[in-house]
Amino acid sequence: MDILTEKLRRDGNLVGMKTRPARGLIGWMPEREAQILLGIPHNPVTPLPEHVRRVEEAHAAVRARPAGVDQKNILSDIGEEMLEYSAEFQNQPSYKQYRAIGCSIRMANLNEICAIQPLVHLDYLDHAERFRNLVQQAAQDDMLSLARVTLPISTPAELPAQFDRQKNAWIHETSNPDTRIVGPFNARVEVAPGLFAMGYGFCIAVLPSFVQVVLYRGRYFLKDGYHRSLALLQKGIARVPVVFQEILESQNLEVEGRFSDEIILGAHPPLLPDYLRDDVAAAGLHLAIQKTIVIQSTENQTWG
Repeated sequence: MDILTEKLRRDGNLVGMKTRPARGLIGWMPEREAQILLGIPHNPVTPLPEHVRRVEEAHAAVRARPAGVDQKNILSDIGEEMLEYSAEFQNQPSYKQYRAIGCSIRMANLNEICAIQPLVHLDYLDHAERFRNLVQQAAQDDMLSLARVTLPISTPAELPAQFDRQKNAWIHETSNPDTRIVGPFNARVEVAPGLFAMGYGFCIAVLPSFVQVVLYRGRYFLKDGYHRSLALLQKGIARVPVVFQEILESQNLEVEGRFSDEIILGAHPPLLPDYLRDDVAAAGLHLAIQKTIVIQSTENQTWG
């Protein structure tokens, strides 16, 4: 049960909760969760007959599909035009953890990749100006323009914060879940001409996000990069460079909030293009993620 459904069943409303436009795979979602997605914000608790019917039809459309998926030609090697960029991409520090687990850079056909997320937010590019511009410039016959979208090389990001004098704290608010506290620091700081002090604090950064494809128990899935991949598919672009990893049989596919193995490894798994199909997917509203990072200083004095 996702957090939105859980809150509605507990409180009966979404008072105080912000929502974002989304598109859900209602043909695979539990019927009640799919009905709630269609009902927000007007009548999410008691499903309307048209929403019940829409979800039933979507589930029936999934069952009517031929069993299995054809993924024989999903991966290929990158071309010479990508070699220099690929080398630069793999040499950046943020790729070190991927290299350590055996990842490689491949070309993948987005049309044949299975999906594991029940829904995606539709306004992602509205909150990511850099990626919006890169997607607009992307072209199928320009591999470098695609790599800048799917395999971006990290660049320093401005992360504005507000200082709350009452709390004596720096506060940074963001809708990007990849913004994290990445570690502490200390340094000698000149606070006034000739006056030095020690500075202590924490570093905040936007962790790099790549389009990642994994081979999991015989099937290829998109693990990360859903919004960019769908934006490219909407432009008619399907073959893109990706980070590829083969997950061992003894390992699980560790992705929060994903469909169960029963669905994604079953006879009728969802594919990435299914988000754009009206017979098995639908637009609706879902909870907006808001992250607040607070870095606060306090002084305590004790006696004895």
